[in-house]
Amino acid sequence: MRSRYGFEECEDRLRDAVAAAGMRLFAEIDHGGNAADAGVKLRRAKVFIFGNPRAGSLLMQENIEVSYDLPLRIAIWEADDGNGTMVAYRTPGEIAEEHGVTHPVVAKMDENFAKVLGGIS
Repeated sequence: MRSRYGFEECEDRLRDAVAAAGMRLFAEIDHGGNAADAGVKLRRAKVFIFGNPRAGSLLMQENIEVSYDLPLRIAIWEADDGNGTMVAYRTPGEIAEEHGVTHPVVAKMDENFAKVLGGIS
């Protein structure tokens, strides 16, 4: 999806939206900064890794293989046309379905993930 916000505002709003949805931001990976450190030119791009340890653990109790796709991630990067920021993600429901997880907490996770997306769309 395309966020209407510039890169810096999108990343600030994403951090705020994760916290407001009751989740924890575990890490930010700065692909653009890491590329620059390696002498490679790359537009600004980051991956945010976040989630709720209780909810994720409930999914892992059902199928530990889901741990490969948790915590949740959202990638953002500057749009090619310079108009806004691009956003990539997989919803908790998509991840759960891929791993055959049917725990009722997935619906709440999807609801909270939608709140995060709403903060950056």
